[in-house]
Amino acid sequence: MKLNDAGLKEMPREGLPKHVLTDCAGLCYPAGPGETVDILLGFSALARSVHLRNQLSAAMDTMDANEHPLAQRLIATLDNLPADTRARLFSTPLAEIDTAPRAEPDDPGNPGAGKILSGVRHFIHHPDVRDITFILPSCLFAAGPLYLPHVHAVLSNDAPGITLAVVENEGKTHFVWSDGLSLTLVNNGSGLPAGFSHPRLAALPYIGGFPVLNGVAEVTPLLSSFEPATDEEIDAGTGRIETALELLGQIWPLAFHALHRHVKALCILKQRGYSRSHSPPELPGTIFMSADDVEHIGDLLCHESSHIRMNIFRRYDAIARARDSASEAIGFVSPWRPDLRPLRGLVDGVHAFLNVCHYYRRLEMRFPDAWTSGTIYERQKRNVIQAGITLREHAVPTQIGAILLEEFAREESLL
Repeated sequence: MKLNDAGLKEMPREGLPKHVLTDCAGLCYPAGPGETVDILLGFSALARSVHLRNQLSAAMDTMDANEHPLAQRLIATLDNLPADTRARLFSTPLAEIDTAPRAEPDDPGNPGAGKILSGVRHFIHHPDVRDITFILPSCLFAAGPLYLPHVHAVLSNDAPGITLAVVENEGKTHFVWSDGLSLTLVNNGSGLPAGFSHPRLAALPYIGGFPVLNGVAEVTPLLSSFEPATDEEIDAGTGRIETALELLGQIWPLAFHALHRHVKALCILKQRGYSRSHSPPELPGTIFMSADDVEHIGDLLCHESSHIRMNIFRRYDAIARARDSASEAIGFVSPWRPDLRPLRGLVDGVHAFLNVCHYYRRLEMRFPDAWTSGTIYERQKRNVIQAGITLREHAVPTQIGAILLEEFAREESLL
């Protein structure tokens, strides 16, 4: 096999799973487009399309007469789409939920055909999908409105016995209900027009160009324990987040542009007097975050987008394991947490806070008197160096992990 420009051995058409990573370009710090991290992001999305097709094929025998035609149509559509198009379609956060492995059909916990067929949402109103017709069965709406990621809106079919057809024809998406209600959207990738209003398609908010998923039903179970912000609190925090994004674009352009490639959505958390954030693996590319003040919002964006890059790599490489299994079972001292952490937590901590340090150093250089960045930088610098010593003492890295840990050590020496 020969190596391509992304440092990956040439792979079969699906891009999975027989590749061998040869570098970790774009992982330690944000980099320009086309590095290995971006290639892996595309492979992950492509894999979701494969998972959905496999699930649809396996579930065909259990579907009823109303569901079966939609499954057949989805399989035929997938088979006719090129790989790059399938990767774009399944790059949205809910694609992971929709294509995750399902229970067996005879398992009482099986979510049923509606859960599997929810994958239809990824084909609706995407400019790469042309000349399709889908009849949406009622099972898709059993749990409430259906979120459409490419429209960033929720689609309702709340009238009993009403059939809904979605037709893409000549660059337009038509929604036609059997009770006479209809809607037509221009399918050019520009989203819903300003001031859009319709009784069965409700637009959801954006912040800084990122979809906000607080109002999406499938996200609620993951978000509820974090205490999500109310609509009023989201409105109040929007300006601060947008200002933080503009600031990041000024002081660290590579991080700003990588953020827009790798981060797919935001969920806004209620303020508690301190900043908090999370990037759930169940929603790849999604950042849960509070919107406390501009300086700390930038910190959270750099921190969580680092985790998102690491999560992409960990799909393909474990990075490192603990040298001693007994020590791993007990856990290691982390300067960021009062509890003992697995080795993975140290890798994530050094990685994320190297990026946080880089953010605060750039912030202080650009605005030396405007922020508290110097104090935070010095504290996190000490933490990174302390955790780095523990990490190198106890880690057995993979081939890629060795490259990354060497990069960590170089960057720590430059702090």
